[in-house]
Amino acid sequence: MDRATFACSTAFFRDFGNSSPGALPGGHVDFIDKADSFTYSDFFRDYLIPNHPCIFSAKFTEDWGSRKNWVTWDGKPNFEHLLQKFGEAVVPVANCDVKEYNSNPKEQLPFKEYVEYWREYIRNGYRSSRGCLYLKDWHLSRSGLIPNTPALGIDSDPCWNFFGIDCRPSLIFPRTPFHADVFRSYSWSANVCGRKKWLLYPAGQEEFLKDRHGNLPFDVTAPDLRDKRIYPRYSQSQPPLEILQEAGEIVFIPSGWHHQVHNL
Repeated sequence: MDRATFACSTAFFRDFGNSSPGALPGGHVDFIDKADSFTYSDFFRDYLIPNHPCIFSAKFTEDWGSRKNWVTWDGKPNFEHLLQKFGEAVVPVANCDVKEYNSNPKEQLPFKEYVEYWREYIRNGYRSSRGCLYLKDWHLSRSGLIPNTPALGIDSDPCWNFFGIDCRPSLIFPRTPFHADVFRSYSWSANVCGRKKWLLYPAGQEEFLKDRHGNLPFDVTAPDLRDKRIYPRYSQSQPPLEILQEAGEIVFIPSGWHHQVHNL
């Protein structure tokens, strides 16, 4: 960390007690376009310390092996390549149709069986008697199927190494329920293919979204939230920040920010 960044962080924490928590950062999310001119000090000063989200452009991932090999020419998952590389792997699969706040019951399936399910799911108009199965939190780097994260194309840039990007591929989901990441952790979500819509609330705003029993909603777009008998403080909440994440882009989610994601 350079001296200017250190001074900035010191001043921030000195004045932190006088700041107003939960304020939206100008109602927008910054888009970081140029990978070659963005440093870790920039990120630390402008996003990590003030706990603000941002989006990294597809230029940050254009050399990733996953973007080159896991996707077909028309932007869809390359099933044949994935089966060749990972067909015999056993993966954790959650059922999206079973609604449990912040988690879904999981089962272990062979990856090749999951791909066959997915193909059938698509053929049947995105319907299945098994429900919508979501391959979730597959710790690919821990499985031994790849030697380390650079096999995905993440280079030795100290910025990314410091971020500690964890390779946990997830495939298929209509949406993730409204939640904040565990242990108040930060998170980075790289979109290899497809498009996602994010709804984000800064830390503290979730208090206005609780029902009269103190429970958070599963879906912050549900009409029930406007019923004051159920959600008495909803009218005090600020509108969420909305992000449309394109293929190749990375979203940084700060600590304590509740969010909901829709797969478009």
